[in-house]
Amino acid sequence: MRNFLRTLKYAWPYRARLVASFVCALFVAALWSLNLSAIYPVLKILGTDKNLQQWVEEEIEANQRERNKKERLDELAQLRATLRKIEQSADYPDRETQLRKVGHEITKIDAVLTHPGNWEYRYRLLRDHVVRHLPDDRFATFLWIMGAVVVCVAVKGVFEFGHESLVGGVTNRTLFDLRNRFFRRMIHQDIRQLTAAGTPDLMARFTNDMEQLGLGVKILFGRMVAEPLKALGCLAVACYISWQLTIVFCVLIPLAMYTLLRVSKAMRRAARKVLERMSAIYKLLREALDGARAVKAFTREAHERRRFRAVTEEYYRKAMRVVHIDAFANPLIELLGVLAVGLALAAGTYLVVSKRTDILGVPMTGHPLDFATLLQLYAFLAAIADPVRKLSSVYTKLQGGEAAANRVFEVFDRAPSVGANPDGPRVLRVKKAVEFRHVCFSYHPGAETPTLDLVDLTVKAGETVAVVGPNGCGKTTLLGLLPRFYDPDHGAVFIDGVNVRQAHLRTLRRRIGLVTQDTQLFDDTVFANIAYGKKGATEAEVVAAARQAHAHDFIEKELPDGYQTRVGELAGKLSGGQRQRIALARAVLRDPDILILDEFTSQIDPHSESEIHAALKDFVKGRTVFMITHRLHAAAELADRIVVMDAGRVVAVGPHAHLLATCPLYRRLCDPGQRDGDEAPAKPPVPKAAPALESDTPAAPKSADPAPAPPDKREAA
Repeated sequence: MRNFLRTLKYAWPYRARLVASFVCALFVAALWSLNLSAIYPVLKILGTDKNLQQWVEEEIEANQRERNKKERLDELAQLRATLRKIEQSADYPDRETQLRKVGHEITKIDAVLTHPGNWEYRYRLLRDHVVRHLPDDRFATFLWIMGAVVVCVAVKGVFEFGHESLVGGVTNRTLFDLRNRFFRRMIHQDIRQLTAAGTPDLMARFTNDMEQLGLGVKILFGRMVAEPLKALGCLAVACYISWQLTIVFCVLIPLAMYTLLRVSKAMRRAARKVLERMSAIYKLLREALDGARAVKAFTREAHERRRFRAVTEEYYRKAMRVVHIDAFANPLIELLGVLAVGLALAAGTYLVVSKRTDILGVPMTGHPLDFATLLQLYAFLAAIADPVRKLSSVYTKLQGGEAAANRVFEVFDRAPSVGANPDGPRVLRVKKAVEFRHVCFSYHPGAETPTLDLVDLTVKAGETVAVVGPNGCGKTTLLGLLPRFYDPDHGAVFIDGVNVRQAHLRTLRRRIGLVTQDTQLFDDTVFANIAYGKKGATEAEVVAAARQAHAHDFIEKELPDGYQTRVGELAGKLSGGQRQRIALARAVLRDPDILILDEFTSQIDPHSESEIHAALKDFVKGRTVFMITHRLHAAAELADRIVVMDAGRVVAVGPHAHLLATCPLYRRLCDPGQRDGDEAPAKPPVPKAAPALESDTPAAPKSADPAPAPPDKREAA
């Protein structure tokens, strides 16, 4: 229960409401017991020909007679005289034993005489404060009692409403705080952790698991408070009537607790499996809905129906196990309760029938029980058994809350492997270079083939570098190390000599702009999606960024509400090219020192692409740009150098013309029809936008790079 109890600290700020709910529960328990107490006078009215006034007077007189019985008073006086005699005689035979024996007899008679005296006092209070205000007519008295019961039930209902309302408020506020803290902890985890957990599983923990946890908290503060208070109130009155018979009733409580303990263990395991199956349903739903085009294109609806049926059938089996455990616990606890009530009732019936006050010499009551008192005791014992029976169901539900708490706090306690480094050096500007030194990385530690294998690369500040290579060669992973989406397993990434692993994370990422092939837009307005790149961006800044990304025209002309048009979930109201231009505008607005463009024009038509490239030529000046692309004419047009990667390694670095002449892999990428043995073209095509790259002679390669170092673009210009 450790994780479940951790939830309670989030309820601590609302302790005043909890105290108020506890007070309401106390009143509910008191009124519950008071309503049951009405059974006794009703039985007296119906069981005799006397009204309550006559019955009370008779009880007072009977207790007076019992207290003033001459034979008992004489016996008590004689015993006291004997006690004085023994105390005054130092040589009395067996003096100590006789003192104890006589003292015990005096105590017994005193108790017998005190009991009617106490009851006489109580009946006098009842007569003076209650009965004398009731009518003499028996039926009218009955109506008064029933009216009082109705009023008590109404007042009890008000306090029950207050209790439930306060508990519900505390529960929802607790879940509100916990959800927000859970999201805060989750959103700061690194990409690898979020990917490993999976979006459907995290969504299940946010929704279904959190609701189960909230149900457990509500039960803990609600029924786990109200029901025991009801039972304690009835137990107190039952003990007042006969504490010995009440103890007989409680004999089976240890057995009931042992049963609940065994059931709870099974319930906790079953509840966790149900929650895991719900995560599987979330996962399949997301796959089917996100992949709806593929499902319909390949006519696989029947296959998806079978998959969904299999997952939901597994959930059904696990859920039915929870139902069976819960259903087994309720009748079992009820059976034990009935046995306990029956045992106490049998003992009480024996005392009523036999007119005795003991069973096998064990004292059970101070005076003989009558039928009405026994029925009153039975009512209170049955009232104790009912909350206990309800608590059995509550306890099993708490196990579901505990299982949910374990799943929630499993993610909550997961520390991000990418540290924020609040005290680390701040990255304010990129002035010198970005360096990858002996970088190794693998998504699966211990894999035979790493994703990145000893990558060494130096990029000068203000240089534009295109990273090309076959699919799966590690291009996106390499550039994902710059904003620290991941940290390398070996080696390091440096910006101006500062290891990014040690740098202040927020300032590092503020210097980086990112545009990916899989554009991430939010279900908000176009304006908000562009302004997402810069906190507090003005309208003029947003429009200027959209113009530079060649998005302004289609926003104003094609979208119904212009910049205030909502893009829909997953930007479903926009085309792929429109989404990419808005994402590019967002990155332009950020005004980054380092710009990462990952297939940023893959869904844009050639005319728009050429316009964007023309705009980018001015924008990238003075910025360090990494561009991943399969359109090599774009690499030749914009890049100062091209980095060729294969199987997680950098195999060549240089200008377009140099790579065509020296790198077979690059020739194949430019012309897939080429073979390794084919000669390079005698005169490679010269890109219009970068004539300086053809005329410059590559410098000698550095030892860390397999390809020549780039010329300085600004010097070439």
